[in-house]
Amino acid sequence: MTYDVIIVGGSFAGLAVASQLRGKMLLIEPYKIGEHQTSACGTPLGVPKGLGLMDSVLQVHRELVLHTRNTTVVVDVSETPFCTFDYRRFCNGMAEAVNAEILRAHVLGREGRKIVTDRGSFVGEILVDASGWRSILENQREGFDRRRRLMNFGIETVAPRKGDKLCFWFDPGAFPRGIAWFFPVGNGSRIGVASYVEENRLAPPLELFLESMGLVRKETHGGYFPAALQAATMGDIFKVGDAAGQCLPLTGEGIRPAIYFGQACGSVIQEILDGGITLEDGLKKYRELVIKHQRIYRALWLAQWLAANLPPQLATFLLLLACRENFLSYIRPRYMRFADPKGLKPVPKEMRNRREGEIGATPEAAILYRSEGDKKAARDPLRGIEGSEKRGREPVKHLGGEEVHAGGW
Repeated sequence: MTYDVIIVGGSFAGLAVASQLRGKMLLIEPYKIGEHQTSACGTPLGVPKGLGLMDSVLQVHRELVLHTRNTTVVVDVSETPFCTFDYRRFCNGMAEAVNAEILRAHVLGREGRKIVTDRGSFVGEILVDASGWRSILENQREGFDRRRRLMNFGIETVAPRKGDKLCFWFDPGAFPRGIAWFFPVGNGSRIGVASYVEENRLAPPLELFLESMGLVRKETHGGYFPAALQAATMGDIFKVGDAAGQCLPLTGEGIRPAIYFGQACGSVIQEILDGGITLEDGLKKYRELVIKHQRIYRALWLAQWLAANLPPQLATFLLLLACRENFLSYIRPRYMRFADPKGLKPVPKEMRNRREGEIGATPEAAILYRSEGDKKAARDPLRGIEGSEKRGREPVKHLGGEEVHAGGW
């Protein structure tokens, strides 16, 4: 079966690409849309607002808190607040704007323009790799090993501890060459740790961190996330999101760039489908768009390298220095202007709330549904939006012995 476009990956990046396209499309994703969350799901509030997905927001945060071993810094981000959101609801909201066939399958390989899966083989005139850090369309072992060296690694769990701010911990004594976080999500929090080096044995540090708050580790999720911008194309394949290393170094913010570049990539591909430009010109146009943003990636990568490799006291000093208002007034607006959420294209309202319909599930195709959202996703009334300031603060004992209040970045 042949398609105009085949997109491999059905999370933020893949859905953003698909949302901009018209034509015969196939989106391949091994899990049901909105399942298999690996992200902490924190992003600027402007992202769900710009997409028209405010019903996915769990809690709004107007302060960001950085804890070091001996110091706590509170940063006012009320002008550009952040939020935490429900992954399933957010992804299904994006999927409702997608007019594509969705195949739940594992990709086994690629033969030219043919994508081979455990549910059959499919040919695409244009291919998009939005498969995450593994970038599975780049199936050479050498490429896999090279990308892995450019990765951070993190895991998190969910605990019944409320808060009213987004909190980060930078304490080399407790988290060598890494960070920890506490992201309130209404009636609970996502709590995790990450390493800035190739280290994936993080269960003990996470358990210690949770123990310091009187909590225990439950089911965890996470994995690798990029720490360096990579090629936006590979031959005649478009790469988007973590597959192209578009997650920001140091902060690990990957949702905003995935959707920003995903929508841009989808718009370029639609130009190709409309006959306005050639595939070669489209690949070049997308590459040049991504390259224009490489300065912020280089700056954040340098900051991450310093945080991971300088002596702990010096790294902490520089981090606290960057949090001073005279430095923040320079850093903050430039960081927030990157992939400006105000430029995101909203999910078309007329595309949402349509009924999901089964389509030709032949043995060779095994297409499961046309993307109009997972209508089985919970649609419970929101709790916690805009009201988090009114909740009582829960104490969190800092690993250095200092007691602080939960809620921060």
